[in-house]
Amino acid sequence: MENTLQRFLFEHSNIRGEIVSLDSSWKSVLARRNYPPSVRKLLGEITAATALLSATIKLDGTLSIQFKGQSALLLLLAETSGKSSFRSTAKWRDNKELAEPNVNLLAQGTLAVTITPKKSGQAYQGLVNVDSDSIQKSLEEYMQQSEQLTTRLWLASNDQKATGILLQKLPMEHRDVSDDWHRITTLASTVTNEELLTLDFETILKRLFHEETIRVFEENPVIFSCSCSENRTEGMLQSLGESEVRAILSEEGNVNITCEFCGKNYIYSSSGIDRIFSNESRESTRKTHGFIN
Repeated sequence: MENTLQRFLFEHSNIRGEIVSLDSSWKSVLARRNYPPSVRKLLGEITAATALLSATIKLDGTLSIQFKGQSALLLLLAETSGKSSFRSTAKWRDNKELAEPNVNLLAQGTLAVTITPKKSGQAYQGLVNVDSDSIQKSLEEYMQQSEQLTTRLWLASNDQKATGILLQKLPMEHRDVSDDWHRITTLASTVTNEELLTLDFETILKRLFHEETIRVFEENPVIFSCSCSENRTEGMLQSLGESEVRAILSEEGNVNITCEFCGKNYIYSSSGIDRIFSNESRESTRKTHGFIN
């Protein structure tokens, strides 16, 4: 049951659900950086939410959820690729806010959901101001405003697991499903963080919806996988410009780029920088970049 995403449907209600559990894959994220507990919690929640949302759309490319903040929490970023892999990272300022239990690190932030097709078409991005103290409330608001899909989320994370449940009301032309939606979301709202973090899918669904008729689909694996590469890193250096990169080379003796997601180092000496900025390299290499490389 580790590192899986599973769809389920309510047979008589036209409501769909997704449930995700990221276990060893989530530990792979945490092993690369020492996140403060408050940052780790929110990063786990946004990572689980990204996996859940990616399962609700037809996706041949990437879906990312990015939070930019005004507090000690500067950035949360989670990205899925093809619904079967993800990566995530965070940035923060070290100050006393991170240790205070009642501080809302999401206050006055902005949440962006970006869908980037793999082969063709332009990226689509929707933005929402964060007015609540939770990732799930902000994403529910985004889904209602930008996608016109009534959605509820329940998210939880610790240093062992990032997990969550999504419910979504599907449009029906000839039936009002408001009563069903109210009943089912009320049942789902009884789930606790401890249950989400300790129980398996079957037990959770049975505990919440034992009076409902549910069709459960096959589990899909979800792994941690970083899409950084030498090509993307060199493209990022080209975008900085030759003069700036050579200034770094002169000062440091080499150019060392560390991926914020997986921690891999890309180190370039003078000969490597010469190659990157040669006419042949410019003409033969075409690259795209994410928010962070």
